[in-house]
Amino acid sequence: MDDYPIRSISADELPAFEEVLSLAFHASGIDERLKDDQLIAEPDRWFVATDDGRMVGTAGACTTRLTVPGPRSLQAPGVTAVSVLPSHRRRGINTRLMGTLLDQASERGEPLAYLWASESSIYGRFGYGIASLCAELEVPTERSEFVDGVEIVGRVRALTREQALPMMRPVYEAAAAARTGMMAIDDRWWTVLSRPRKKDEDDPLFFAVHEDPDGVPDGYATYRVKHEWPHGVASNELSVESLIAASPEATAALWRHLLDIDLVATVKAWGRPADEEILSLVREPRRLKFTVSDGLWVRLSDIPDSLTGRYSSSDGRLVVDVRDAFRPRTSGRYELVVEGGEGKCASTDAEPDLACGVAVLGAVYLGGSSFRRLARIGQVRELTDNALARADSMFAWDPSPWFGFIF
Repeated sequence: MDDYPIRSISADELPAFEEVLSLAFHASGIDERLKDDQLIAEPDRWFVATDDGRMVGTAGACTTRLTVPGPRSLQAPGVTAVSVLPSHRRRGINTRLMGTLLDQASERGEPLAYLWASESSIYGRFGYGIASLCAELEVPTERSEFVDGVEIVGRVRALTREQALPMMRPVYEAAAAARTGMMAIDDRWWTVLSRPRKKDEDDPLFFAVHEDPDGVPDGYATYRVKHEWPHGVASNELSVESLIAASPEATAALWRHLLDIDLVATVKAWGRPADEEILSLVREPRRLKFTVSDGLWVRLSDIPDSLTGRYSSSDGRLVVDVRDAFRPRTSGRYELVVEGGEGKCASTDAEPDLACGVAVLGAVYLGGSSFRRLARIGQVRELTDNALARADSMFAWDPSPWFGFIF
């Protein structure tokens, strides 16, 4: 007998699904999330575990397209809403939910899956690897001058929401198509990303759009300002909600604009790329506070299709012996042959060059990590001479992967 049956939900069960999620995360604000999930939820991809008919665990996947090295776009489920009630933890419920999502991805021909981890210790055992890093930074506006040679071109316009939104979506689409780790968006997702929030009433969101010298929008930033006036002196804090740019010039101009806003003492941002340009732009980088944590986690559900689907930075041949404890059928040896940047991957009986767990392939897939780095901590074994260097040459990519938001 199955103690905790797994099943997909119906559309009218979404509020009950959200209640479980809220209880599991000790969170309020269910109405805000419900509005979003009513737009993006796909009932046949959102699953629950039940105990005597009551929902006790949740997990969902959103059908998306993710930019991979090339840049190219592959269909991949974005895993979200993973939770188990406190009363039912440590019973294998999450393990079964994660397996269900991966099985469905394989059935649909989706070669990889990805997620943001609410708790980073959970997902490695399911074969996910840290594919990107995200940065949190704090920049004092005083003495934030840029290095010599940085030319600010075009113009930044402060706009209302209604003026900015029509300009922002094409910018996001251009940026997402060019950067690995970013997700393509459709009308549903754009509504989620752009709709007003309840907190906007007391904490308004401001909009800035950069236009290139020809007047074409190529970057935008949204931000909030926390007002602090100790002893009557403005010491306000500006929090960047998003900064998306389709060109380096737009990135530099938007950062300059944010740092030059009057009455602001500090600019803070979270979830920025690990190679955020502001570190190189400012003349005194040690004045910045810059911390890095895990960002996007990636899991390859079909190794041949995943590795064939990405472009490779250099030609070569590599045989990898892959271990997958969570889905043993994925374990095996795989040969990747790249010619002219185009790869072909298939199962093989050839002698391996490297041996690693499947999570390693997820970590290096977008170019955000390297085989050599993971070998230094015992996650990869080099079995033939120079295999690590060859593998890194084939999988390297610039710029570093970045997702851009959390869902």
